[in-house]
Amino acid sequence: MGQTKRWLEAQEADYNQHIRLCLGCGERATYDDQSWVVADSISGPVTTVWLCSDCAPEDEAKCADCGDNAIAEAPICVNCLKQYREQIEQQIEEASCSRCHLPIPVSEWEEYEETGMCGWCSHQTAKVMAEVDDEPRETWSPQQELDLEEKKILTPDEFLGLDLTISVDLRLLAYLHNNPKEIYGLTPRQFEELVAELLAKSGFQTKLGPRGRDDGVDVFAERETDLGPELVIVQVKRYREDRKIGQPIIKQLHADVSDRDASKGLLVTSSSFSRDAQKYIDLHKYKLAGKDFEGVKKWIAEIRRSHTN
Repeated sequence: MGQTKRWLEAQEADYNQHIRLCLGCGERATYDDQSWVVADSISGPVTTVWLCSDCAPEDEAKCADCGDNAIAEAPICVNCLKQYREQIEQQIEEASCSRCHLPIPVSEWEEYEETGMCGWCSHQTAKVMAEVDDEPRETWSPQQELDLEEKKILTPDEFLGLDLTISVDLRLLAYLHNNPKEIYGLTPRQFEELVAELLAKSGFQTKLGPRGRDDGVDVFAERETDLGPELVIVQVKRYREDRKIGQPIIKQLHADVSDRDASKGLLVTSSSFSRDAQKYIDLHKYKLAGKDFEGVKKWIAEIRRSHTN
């Protein structure tokens, strides 16, 4: 019974069964994606290793992250397993409710991914937004009883009523321009936000996709031109330097462009493109574009230059 209890406790402490962090791309996997359970011992630690469909391994005997020989239980090596566990811990530490700003319990991660809030704030928001006698009620906020000048949080209606544009912090761009390798230190979501801001400074109105995967679209970018409206759907991949973007990902983006009737598809990555992927982009240059690590560096430099002159 003692061993069984320790095993159950170790499984309960496996936060990644809820977070579902993909080993390959750092995005959130779905329950339909592949997973393996790795246990150091009967008392733990226990870690569920996830790989999304884009990152599914061809050879489970090799680590899906670095290509070295994998451990017996999953396509991950000992060194990458240690780093993977650190990334999971980092995600947990960084997650906080957008309303009350308290840490997110792992058991409420699904709610957090959908709403950006903890379970309690999400429940209260949904409760007060329900119509009573056909009269819509005010969106709930932990600070709704405060005087106006004391409020720290804007309601969605207040935010949408403001005349705001996304602005790039030129100090951040200067830092990334001088230290481009720091791009690899960004989380996948932070990299998406950086790309959205670069697009905004390039003349687009941008909207981030929800956290996790949204059929491969991470940023929607729209602008008016003399020839009419233009919609660019963007897929962002914050990959390690040696992990190239393959042709299947580009083909999927091409299909998304067609399905969404978009003007163009853009894939932005911190790595580079395989030969086949680049050939496919060149073949469909009127519908597809790509920016690799070098392209992102040049993009940052161009935005800096245009906003400092």
